[in-house]
Order: sequence, then structure tokens, then C-alpha cells
Amino acid sequence: MAFTDQEILDLCRTRDQRAIAAMEFQYGAYCHKVAVNILGNFHDAEECVNDAYLAVWNAVPPAQPRSLLAYLAKTTRNIAINRLEHNQAQKRDGGYYLLLDELAEILPGPGSVEDEVARRHLMACINDFLRQKASKVERNLFLRRYFWGDSIEDLSQRFGYSQSKVKSQLHRTRKKLRAYLEKKGVLP
Repeated sequence: MAFTDQEILDLCRTRDQRAIAAMEFQYGAYCHKVAVNILGNFHDAEECVNDAYLAVWNAVPPAQPRSLLAYLAKTTRNIAINRLEHNQAQKRDGGYYLLLDELAEILPGPGSVEDEVARRHLMACINDFLRQKASKVERNLFLRRYFWGDSIEDLSQRFGYSQSKVKSQLHRTRKKLRAYLEKKGVLP
């Protein structure tokens, strides 16, 4: 049986554990995709998704998400990134994400953003760029690749482009973002 976001949120508010099963039924496949994209490991992804269901169940109330899918996906993403950092710290392999490697040419390196204000300014500039300077296609490709972790192959299928066109579009968007960040004084 399908549930609306409001029905699932109501189950969370009344502390009804059926909310977790409803989240799994309604959004499980999407959340698993997000976690697997980040972790590359089905077992770890499964644990992260289950942790995300519980986190959302515990957060509502007081949290009042406008979109349960977005809230759940972001929670899953954050938990998966934390798991990835933990896994990489144990392996001592540097803690870099493959997706961020592609953005390394435009983002300041580790330690360059000295405080929370600078980090928030950088994020605000990236958000402004995506809202004001990027086309809808550029914005969607950028977010699907760098926020949700979709592969080039997945993006190619989703948007109906060749893989080389996706790579080229992402490269041009990163170049435009770099110029925008330089203009805003975020990058030298």
C-alpha cells in the first residue's frame, strides 16, 4: 500500500513504527541508490539506509520536512558520507571522495577554508551559481553528479545523452563555476 508523505510523517509524529516500513516501501529503492553511489558497497549502504529511516523517525517531530523524499535522501547521503569517512579513516587512505576529485580544480583544498563563515560563503556562492548562472540541464547534471553521486553512465541514461556529452557538460559547468567563484573572490 502506497503512503503519502503526510501519512508517513503522521506515523512518525505518533511514534508508530509502521512509519519505518512505509519509508522503506515508498522511498527505499531511491535511498539505497544514493547510499550505494557513495559507498560502493551494498552491505554498508543497507545499514546506512536503515540508520536514515530511524534518524528521520526520531527527528519528526520537531522536524517538519516539506519533502519527505528530499529529507530522507539527504539524511541517507549524510550518513553514507560519515560511513565513508569512517571506513577511509580505518584504511588510512586519505579521506578523499572520488566525486570531489572532479571538483578539485575549482574548490579550495583541505584547510583552505579556515572557518565556518568561509565555508558557508562558498556554499552560498555555489548555490547562487546554480540558481542564477546555470541552465536547468547544467544544474540537474551537476546536482545529480556531485550531490547525489550518480555515475556518468546513470546520468547518460537519465538525460538521454552520450557519456561523452555528459562529461563535456560537467566539465563546462565546472569551468563556469570556477570563473564565477573567482569573480566572487572565493578563489584566487
